[in-house]
Amino acid sequence: MQPAGTLGAHLGSAAKRAAGMLLLGVCWSCAHTSIRQVGDCDRVPAEQRIACAACTVRNEAKGWIGDYEYRPDNDPDDRCVRVK
Repeated sequence: MQPAGTLGAHLGSAAKRAAGMLLLGVCWSCAHTSIRQVGDCDRVPAEQRIACAACTVRNEAKGWIGDYEYRPDNDPDDRCVRVK
């Protein structure tokens, strides 16, 4: 059995590790934001809204053109991505 001081320190580092992994997971999910509907383009910066709308309006054709996602974190030349 471990002394109480070491057990508490071990649990503290495990909790810190778990919190760090949770934070990393949250950041990772935010980094890969994609928008599929024109109405959601208000979530991107103002200077990207026209490009977002031009990309996602293609989805209104119900798959005739394909499904597109606007990814605001990508390189400017690669923000409108065909997903199907």
